[in-house]
Parts: sequence; structure tokens; C-alpha cells
Amino acid sequence: MSVIDWSVDENIAVLSMNSGENRFNIKFCTEMLEALDAIEKTTTVNALVVKSGHEKIWSNGMDLDWLVPAMTRKDPECETFFKLQDQLMRRMLFYPMITVAALTGHAFASGAIFACCFDFRFMRTDRGFVCFPEVDLNIPFAPYMTAVIKKCLPMYLVEEAQFTGKRFTATELEACHFIRKACTMDELMKESIAFAKGLNKGRWIIGEMKKVLRKDIADLMEAPAQVSFDPGNTPIK
Repeated sequence: MSVIDWSVDENIAVLSMNSGENRFNIKFCTEMLEALDAIEKTTTVNALVVKSGHEKIWSNGMDLDWLVPAMTRKDPECETFFKLQDQLMRRMLFYPMITVAALTGHAFASGAIFACCFDFRFMRTDRGFVCFPEVDLNIPFAPYMTAVIKKCLPMYLVEEAQFTGKRFTATELEACHFIRKACTMDELMKESIAFAKGLNKGRWIIGEMKKVLRKDIADLMEAPAQVSFDPGNTPIK
């Protein structure tokens, strides 16, 4: 199975992330970016729905099993990876069509931040948490990442999420409007796809609106200094 698969369903594209826990590494980020380019350039769809092929995980964040040892030995691929990860986050934030994350399982760390980059989110009720465990991994958030989280959660929950590493359920996230709807697994894709199809908004206007709505995040992403982390203080989990 390919790392990334996608297909067209009327006016939307449905993309499936299929690399197991969908951890962020060079291969995953590269193939996601290539798929997003292909969808934009070779189709006329005006919405994107992203799910996971894993039975219980949407994305578990950075591939620390690879990244921590690579950073310890000062592998130059680490710089490439961080640039690609930032590029993928930005691509989704400013993708010129409606984007919907169908959270078919856990979204942790960078995976949770990536979910925040989407315009809308749906989530299954029977399995899966959204969690920002960076406080326990000793990984600080880059400024733009906190801004991305703040676009989706009220400030008191941003603080709780970052300072405690709490695992949020679909019910809790529906109550604070982080997700649009909590669904059973049987209904999740139906609801996500129906919602995306029903909007049917033009690419150009959506793209222009995102440029204005998220200009503050774009400015932070363009800042020269971004936060990294010390691999010696980062446990591999």
C-alpha cells in the first residue's frame, strides 16, 4: 500500500494516510506534499477530506524513533525534515480549497497540530484522543504552532492542553467547537464527505480568505528563528 492514496468523489478529493501511525518524517512529509500538489493541479475538486488507514491512529506526530538519534549524531537530514514539516503545515493552512480532517483515531503532538491546520474537523466517538504531549517530551512549540492551536481552541484550553498534556475526547472537543461533530466510526466518513461536498465553494475565494484570516500565522512561519529541541532531554516513546 502506498504511503498516501487519494481519489476523487464528485467535487471532493479523499486522501488516506497509510504509513502505519502516520508519523512525520522526510518520506511522509514529501509524499503528502506531492499528493496535495497533484490534487490541486490535476483535478477540479474544491474540497479535501483526509483520513487515516490505521484502525486507531490518525497521526502520532514526529517520528522520534528516527529523529532523536538523528539529531544526536547531527544528521543534516534533520534540517531537511523540519523544513518539510513546516512546509506541510503551511500547505494545509493555506490550501486553496476547503479542508476537512476526518479524525479516524488518535491525533498526537505534530499530528494534533496538523489537524489544527485544517478548516474543519470531524472525529469518531468510540476511539481516539487529541493530545499535545510536548510538555512530557520536553519539546517546545514553535511560535506558529501555538498560533495554529489557538485558532482552534479557546485560550484556557490552549493552556490546559500545553501545560498538562491532557488527552481530549471527541465529546469534549465537540463542546468547545474544535471538531464540528463527534460521530460513530460508521458515520464519520459519511458525515465528513457530505459536509465537504455540500459546501461547494470556489478555490480562488477560499484561498484569498485564508491569506487574510491566517496572515498572523504566515508572518510567524516566515520569522527566521523557530524553536527546536534538545534530543538529549527528549524521551523516545
